[in-house]
Amino acid sequence: MKAISRNSIRAALSLLAVLQLVSVWPALAAADHSAPTPVSAVAPAPAPRPLASFDATLFYRDRLLTEDTVWRGQVLVEGVVTVGPQATLTVEPGTLVRFRRGSGQPPALMIQGRLVILGSREELVRFTSGFETPEAGDWQGVLLLGTEKKNQLENCLIEGAQTGLEVAFSNVTLRNVAAGHSSTGMRFQEAVVLMEGGGASGCDTGLLFSESESTMRGAKVSGNRVGVSGKRSSLYLSEVVVSGNREAGLSADGCRLRFLGGTLTGNGSGATLLGCEGAITGARLVRNRDFGLSLTTSRMRINGNLVTGNGQNGIMVFDSSPLAWDNAFFENAGYDVYNAGNEEFRAPGNWWGTGTPKIFDNNGRGKVMNTPLLPARPEWTLGQ
Repeated sequence: MKAISRNSIRAALSLLAVLQLVSVWPALAAADHSAPTPVSAVAPAPAPRPLASFDATLFYRDRLLTEDTVWRGQVLVEGVVTVGPQATLTVEPGTLVRFRRGSGQPPALMIQGRLVILGSREELVRFTSGFETPEAGDWQGVLLLGTEKKNQLENCLIEGAQTGLEVAFSNVTLRNVAAGHSSTGMRFQEAVVLMEGGGASGCDTGLLFSESESTMRGAKVSGNRVGVSGKRSSLYLSEVVVSGNREAGLSADGCRLRFLGGTLTGNGSGATLLGCEGAITGARLVRNRDFGLSLTTSRMRINGNLVTGNGQNGIMVFDSSPLAWDNAFFENAGYDVYNAGNEEFRAPGNWWGTGTPKIFDNNGRGKVMNTPLLPARPEWTLGQ
């Protein structure tokens, strides 16, 4: 008998192994071979959010108000309360209004007539969610829709909404009205707005303006992702503080803008202006993480401002025609003026610190005319 070679034996054994694997494959495929999840890695189900303890004196569910109505005490709203075109809703000092989700649409207050909120500094009016701790989107918000009556809100806090206060094709006067912990603090579209004090904090976007006319005095917009955003609007901001917003302090596109005597500090970026015209005067653009001011195709007057301590550049210019004078530029980490465009930036009569002005002129294509220099630090910057 012919001897069997070692190679033939190895081939036969390999074939036998394959046949055995094929015979048991259906059972192997059906088995669950996933590793058991450690008990410690299983995320516990989130605890239900506690509802606020609440003793309502008035309760509304999907109601249309056709007559003048007064709210006082504690009010609970489920669904949407609409104030009709001929009616006025008056809210007295110290009133607490909670909006709680029912089985229908998200709760909201819609004004087509007139809204008068008469809070005081000692007794604020508060609009909030039905939960003990409000979060953005718990309710829809307060909407003024197509009302040109004398809507007046004083000493009021709006929190936990999708949009705290939305004013569309309407007029409104706001005094010490603040929005917080909402997706958008306040939104204005085709609106005429007077805002004194108040502001927005803890929102994704604090104040949003579109095709609107706004006068703001003494407001504070802080701790949002974006502080103030404007598109094709007329914005007059006097002594407004925009601080600690994570990405942008002020962003304006196609706006007529006057920013007088205010502060842009501690934001991701200070002010970003695209296609704007107007003035920034007597402001503090300081200690922003990126730049203090960015101008793109904008015609702005920049005078009497303090621009210092910004993490990158003081002012960035992209093909704009601004004129800057009587400003103080110093101790910005990058350049004091960074002209990345091809148009000349004219900046005579400024103080540039104790050293040589730090200027970028786009390799000579974007000239910066900075003479004559102020010989001494302006007195108004001392102590800043």
